Amino acid sequence: MIKLKLGDLDNKELKFIPTKIDSLYEYLNRIDFIMEYEIIQTFDNNYKYRMLKDNDDVKYTKNKKYKTKSITKVVEISPLEFNNIMNINNKSIKKIRKCFIDGNYKIDVDYFSLPFQMILIEVSSTYPLCDYNIPKGFIDVTTNNIYQNKNIYNGSIISTNTIIEGTDGVGKSITIEKLLDYGIICQDRSNDVISKYMMFDVSMEERVNHYHEYLKNTDKRIIFMINNDSDELLRRINSREEISDFDLDTVKYNQLYLDTYNYMKERNLLCNKLIIVDVSGLSIFEQVSEIKKLIMCNDWGSL
Repeated sequence: MIKLKLGDLDNKELKFIPTKIDSLYEYLNRIDFIMEYEIIQTFDNNYKYRMLKDNDDVKYTKNKKYKTKSITKVVEISPLEFNNIMNINNKSIKKIRKCFIDGNYKIDVDYFSLPFQMILIEVSSTYPLCDYNIPKGFIDVTTNNIYQNKNIYNGSIISTNTIIEGTDGVGKSITIEKLLDYGIICQDRSNDVISKYMMFDVSMEERVNHYHEYLKNTDKRIIFMINNDSDELLRRINSREEISDFDLDTVKYNQLYLDTYNYMKERNLLCNKLIIVDVSGLSIFEQVSEIKKLIMCNDWGSL
């Protein structure tokens, strides 16, 4: 049964984008699941219209934010009013909301299916939001208007279907964070396939077979970031507070990514879904610009 919160509601919240899927799973496993329901929402003038549906119940609401306060007025409406607006607009946001509790904080995890597939996490509480610890592998987009639902509805998100891969220290995380400023959401590594087989004890043939099969069956596009400046890679690794065994072999892994890409390219196994970007000597601004340009290109086969 869906319980609506009506009247004047404080809409202060934090918004996070998870860029590492493993980190998202770890986070959700440590907090308490409450319920889930489907949301379909559309907008008309300054109002947000929503249908909330679970297995037992369907409810409809109309929301409007006060201009001078961080308060939203929420009222329940009839199915007819909602459907009339939907018929006029003929577009919507559609998502599954999973609700959790993390101590004194309410966590809403929204799995969007329209207009894009993406995940957005919202944190709310009567306690100070500034005290909430941002989980590892999440990026704060609270102050970025691109990730407001009305702007998502109006097309603020450019892309959500790119995975960025590469050795430790190559600059994946900072690049992904900067791309979010443009409405480009990238996943940091594909641990289930790409990273899983990018190991020295896996033969090139086995690795490539897995990658080629994956590329044939995914709608994702993969970017291999490489940096052939070995001294720079090692400098970045040595600046970390904690250094793993994988970190120590960063130069060798960088070469493995390059060799794997070249092997696949020579055999026409890229499926127009895998491309490499050499960021050697580039500033953060330059490498973000280069990767942004690639993501905006629809035909990697022509590059």
